[in-house]
Parts: sequence; C-alpha cells; structure tokens
Amino acid sequence: MADTTYGNLAVGEGVRMQGNLSVPGEAIIDGQIQGVLTAQSVFVTDNGAIQGTTTADHVRVAGKVSETTVANKTLLIESTGVATGDIAYADLEIRKGGDIQGNIRIIQRQA
Repeated sequence: MADTTYGNLAVGEGVRMQGNLSVPGEAIIDGQIQGVLTAQSVFVTDNGAIQGTTTADHVRVAGKVSETTVANKTLLIESTGVATGDIAYADLEIRKGGDIQGNIRIIQRQA
C-alpha cells in the first residue's frame, strides 16, 4: 500500500524552532525557525523568519528568509518580504517593496 500521508506544519507567532524539519505538505511559518526546512510549499508570514536552508517547490516570503533558499518551481517575494543569501529559483515574482539580495541564480524547473 502506498503512503498517502500529507502532513502540514504551522509554526505560530512567538514559537521558535531549531533543527532539521521535513514537511510533506505546506509549512506556514509565523514564528522563527533556525536550521533546515524542506517542504512541498513554504509560506513565511509577515512575522515569520527562517535562518538556514529552505527548500520547497513553492516559496512565498512576506517575512524574512536568510542563508540558503531554493524554490524548485516558484519564489514569490511579497511587498514586506526579504530574502538574503544564496537564492535559487525556477520562476520569480517580486512585489513592489519586496527585497532580494545575495547570490541569485535561476535553476531549471523540475517536473
């Protein structure tokens, strides 16, 4: 029987997590994460921050991500979002006011 588990993660405001996190579904970050986060999709809210390595098919940043961010399909920087460090994406959208700084590269979109 195939594994059909599709779990999500929500890190609430004021919550701080550290370590290696693997999420098969969506990770919504309203608190702070330090470490490695791998998910299907990641949404960092206005209050949220990730320091470390973030890898997902879809990454949406309204808060802050730093160090390494890899969006295998889409990276969306909202007007309040800040992405710094080593950043890789297949498709990029930056809303007016959004900020992206660092080593930026385009990757081939994964199927």
